[in-house]
Amino acid sequence: MTLDYGSAGYGHQLVAPPSLLSCIGLRNGQVKLLNFQARLFDLWRSADAVPLHRPKQHVVCLHHFDRPMKLDRNLDGRNRRENTVKGDIAFLPADAPAMLRFGRDDPERVISYSYFIFEPSYLAELALSNGIGGPLDFIPTFAIPDPFLHEIADALTSAPRINDPAANLFIESLLNAACARILHTYAQVRYWLSGPPRLTDDQLRKAIDYIHDHIGEALDLGSISRAAGLSAFHFARLFKAATGDSPFQFVTRTRMERAKELLRKTRLPISDIAERVGYQKPSHFSGRFRSVLGCSPDAYRKSTSV
Repeated sequence: MTLDYGSAGYGHQLVAPPSLLSCIGLRNGQVKLLNFQARLFDLWRSADAVPLHRPKQHVVCLHHFDRPMKLDRNLDGRNRRENTVKGDIAFLPADAPAMLRFGRDDPERVISYSYFIFEPSYLAELALSNGIGGPLDFIPTFAIPDPFLHEIADALTSAPRINDPAANLFIESLLNAACARILHTYAQVRYWLSGPPRLTDDQLRKAIDYIHDHIGEALDLGSISRAAGLSAFHFARLFKAATGDSPFQFVTRTRMERAKELLRKTRLPISDIAERVGYQKPSHFSGRFRSVLGCSPDAYRKSTSV
């Protein structure tokens, strides 16, 4: 049986609709993050409907269990009794046979878990575009700790609530980090491209100049990294190592510095200043300004007026 974890109806096939807490589609649906909550009793019933199967996508199962959970997992022809805890993940490569049975100790217990789903073509294209030679052999992995992927999933779950034009930078950086983790840890890569050890002064200057020149636009990781002559895959990590800030943090700080200058030196309306620093909605600009500076734009202007 082949199961399409990326299909719109998958979550409803697995558990009752109220248990699907959120479905976040990224990269035009090539990456999805499904967050679930369900009673063990409901999972037992759904497991009977999903026998040994082969996922069409690469699937990272993230365990958010509040206390240890016993699982019986069949993965790529191997069986294992797992005693898994919060912070663990299991990695199911595309086309690897898999089956899962939860323990039956407490039918009313409510558990939380997530599926991080990657289309195989997405990871393959990303690897190829960064000089990583194929073929990529992904490693079926029983439950092991991976707090890094959990942190990324948590951040992506909160990302839709970020009212900021640089939110796409935040999301792109997270996805690149997740893909790098998967390729480094859960794949056998024949020709790995480690990337440059650091940004050169010229590359850093070009990236920062590009950000300053386009601060009123919806900046994205691809355009900034191209200005520096690097792939987005490596750029975010190297940029943070060089500046101490992620691209999202640097762009936000640069926008706030430009806004402070305009508030001090001009009498432009707040709505015009918001637009000049990349915010289409003045309310989003004011909220971000307050979170960074601790006061509203209007209060800042009054405090700096002579």
